[in-house]
Amino acid sequence: MKLVRNAYHHTCTLGMLEVEDKYFYTMERPWVKHDIPGGTPFKSCIPDGTYDVVPFTRSSGDEVVALVNEDLGVYLRADDRPNGEGRYEILLHSANWADQLAGCIAPGLHYKIDNLGRHMVTNSRAAMSDLMSVVGDTLTISTFPGAIE
Repeated sequence: MKLVRNAYHHTCTLGMLEVEDKYFYTMERPWVKHDIPGGTPFKSCIPDGTYDVVPFTRSSGDEVVALVNEDLGVYLRADDRPNGEGRYEILLHSANWADQLAGCIAPGLHYKIDNLGRHMVTNSRAAMSDLMSVVGDTLTISTFPGAIE
């Protein structure tokens, strides 16, 4: 699985996720640097890198996946973090706008700007259902050269 980020806005980060022969648009929080690796917890997208993809059940009962790369400060659970520092429960799950995310990644079938001028992905639940049928063991996140910042 590959996610290439193509735009960093002050309100969101946009990208394209490729899994096998399927493509999904992605929505994330903007990048917010932090003193420790991983970006600002609950407010930032995660850094570029390669992540293990781990099955995860949300408190709502939704079956999703979590991303883990301890070298980049991203852990599966809060208790996994040394000294309580770092990010945890970074998930791929359905959402339409960046403010519905706490550092996670939402797939969608299209991009759109809503009537309030906000970037969004559409049909996120359908995209997530499709994605779960082809999800891989790792996700590599990179930034497209010349991405809008």
